[in-house]
Amino acid sequence: MSLEHFDRFFTLFAIGLGLFLAGGLNLALGRSGGRVWLRATATVLICSAVVAGLSAFTRPELAFRAAGCVFGVLLLVALLSFDWVIRQISSLVMYCRKPVPRWCLLTFGGLAVIIGGGVAFEQADQVELDEAMKGLEIAVDRPPSRPVEGPQATTDRGTRIVLKEAIAPRPESELAGPEEKTLRDTRLREQVIRKSGPADHSNCHGWVFAGGKFLLSPDDVDLIVKENGYGEVNEPHAGDLVVYRQNGTISHTAVVRYVSEGQPVLVESKWGSMGVFLHPADKSCYGTEYTFYRSNRQGHLLAGLGGSPTGLNPPFPAVSE
Repeated sequence: MSLEHFDRFFTLFAIGLGLFLAGGLNLALGRSGGRVWLRATATVLICSAVVAGLSAFTRPELAFRAAGCVFGVLLLVALLSFDWVIRQISSLVMYCRKPVPRWCLLTFGGLAVIIGGGVAFEQADQVELDEAMKGLEIAVDRPPSRPVEGPQATTDRGTRIVLKEAIAPRPESELAGPEEKTLRDTRLREQVIRKSGPADHSNCHGWVFAGGKFLLSPDDVDLIVKENGYGEVNEPHAGDLVVYRQNGTISHTAVVRYVSEGQPVLVESKWGSMGVFLHPADKSCYGTEYTFYRSNRQGHLLAGLGGSPTGLNPPFPAVSE
C-alpha cells in the first residue's frame, strides 16, 4: 500500500471512529443524559481524543483534516436540534416546490457544474503538466561537468568557447526511462522521430556546435551566433540554425533539416541528456518561441573542431523518414 493510500485510509478511519463514539455516547445518554453542556463536553472530549491519537501516529495535517470533518458533522447535527433551523429548512423545501425556484435551482446548479468542471480540469491539467516537467527536468538537465583538457574551440573571431565533459556519464539504460516518460507525459511521442538514444556526453548546443562530442553552456550561444556571422531569417532553409528561447533566455538549439511548402519545418536536435530527434519546429520540450539563423560559413562546428568560416553554407541533405 502506498503512503498516500495509507494516509487516506487512516484519516477516514479516524473520522468514522470519532463519529461512531460520539453517536454511541449520545445514544447511551438518551433523554436522561443530564444537561446539554455535559453532553456537549463529553462529545468534544471523545472526538478530541480520537484526533489526538491520530496526530500521534501520523502527520499533524491529517489530524487537522480529520478534526475539521468530525466537528463539521457534529455542528450540523447540533444545528438540527434547534426548532428555528428545522423551520427554516422546511420553509426552503416548501418554497422549492414552486416551479420558478425549482428550475432556477436546476439552471444555476448546471452552471455551477460547468464552472466547477472547468476549474477541476484546469487543476488536473496543471498537476499533470507539473509531473511531466519533473520528469523533463530529470531527462534534459545537464549532468555535473568539467572543462575538457584536450581540444580547444573558438568562434570565428578567436574567442575561446569552453568545452565541457560529463564527470560521471550515466548509462543509456538509466536515461531511457526518464526519456520515455517525458515523451509520454508531454504527448510528443507520436510527433517525433528518434534518431539516436539518450546520452550525457553532449547536450543540444554541443550537438550543434561541437559535433555531439561535448557539452556547451547556453550562455555561449549568443556569442557564437554573433561572432560566427549568423543573421536572422524569416524563411528557413535546410541547414539553418534554430535557437529556442524561454522568457528571453536561450533554452535550446537545433538544425533545420527539411522545408517543404505547406508542411511543418522539420528540425533535428538533441534534447539535453535525451536522444536526438527529428521533429516539427514547434513540437518539442522547449516551447514555440524560436528564431531561424543563417550564415555564410560552412556548417556549424566551432573553429578548432573542424568548422570553417569560409565558403557558402550548403544546405544539409533533406532527411526523409
